[in-house]
Amino acid sequence: MIHIRVEPLPNEGVYMLLESVIIEGLHIPKGFLSDGASIPSFLWPIIGSPFDPRFIGPAFYHDRGYFTGELPRDVLDKTFKKLLIGNGVPKETAETMYSGVDWFGKSHFNEVTA
Repeated sequence: MIHIRVEPLPNEGVYMLLESVIIEGLHIPKGFLSDGASIPSFLWPIIGSPFDPRFIGPAFYHDRGYFTGELPRDVLDKTFKKLLIGNGVPKETAETMYSGVDWFGKSHFNEVTA
């Protein structure tokens, strides 16, 4: 289980990381903001809240990776799924969440060009 310390920002819909962490080799600095797992609100009763403790560490990893573009998108998406499963998310749910970022995430990925 990935354990990170976060704090919600009132009325912002985001959480802030309270101390720097490294997850799967990706540095996530203190103060980084995440809107949690990208789950449409109509699916919350089925999948869970974007800020479910099982989702929050993988979401911070995925959001930071998409923000920096320092790792390939497919690596970030596959690692996101692996981290979800490692955090106790059922494989079928992790696969559904992976499909969501795979299908709809491209427009949010900050591709770094050399």
